[in-house]
Amino acid sequence: MILLKNINVTYPSLEKPILKNINLHIKTGEWVSLVGPSGSGKTSFLKVISGKLDTVEGNVIIHETDINGLSAHKRHEFIRRHVSTVYQQFRLLPQFSVLENIMLPLIPHENKKRIQSRARELIDEVGLTHRVTHFPHQLSGGEQQRVAFARALITDPSILLCDEPTGNLDTNNRDIILELLTQIHKKGKTIILATHDEIVAKKGKNILTFHEEDVHKGEVVL
Repeated sequence: MILLKNINVTYPSLEKPILKNINLHIKTGEWVSLVGPSGSGKTSFLKVISGKLDTVEGNVIIHETDINGLSAHKRHEFIRRHVSTVYQQFRLLPQFSVLENIMLPLIPHENKKRIQSRARELIDEVGLTHRVTHFPHQLSGGEQQRVAFARALITDPSILLCDEPTGNLDTNNRDIILELLTQIHKKGKTIILATHDEIVAKKGKNILTFHEEDVHKGEVVL
């Protein structure tokens, strides 16, 4: 469950808030699509939920915990356990293999053999068993994004944030990622996905529209 209360976000370089007076309830297991033009606040909205903005006014309640009331360290640890993000840019480390890239988020926290076993399971799930030892430069864009999804899932988050995850992909690879997202959603994950692609947006049960003028404000219950 995600509950946002009276959320306001203003960047010092902007004269007006990028997000204003948001009150929003997202139920566990929902798939919410965020649509709207660039600069309308979609990425900032995702950053609010992932705890990556220090200047957020209001309450960001995830699983009954207000992350805005936590210290920076405790907020980081809470988010690490419950929330993962996939970006338009794949953000894979070029010096590491597919297996190693997927393992990275858990390396400092759990037994290496256990992490490796889980990473191999995820590699199978995203259909890259034949790419385990390959490096990012040896993969197509679609394959790199599937690695990025596996990496995001290694911590078994309950919430998956996606910021234009198909933006750099052709139609075929977009459809592969959509099928992967569908399977992830069926497992009970909450998905919040920002996109400019109408086909991608329609996969969500609910669509939240951001407007460039008078950025989304008011109360929305999904």
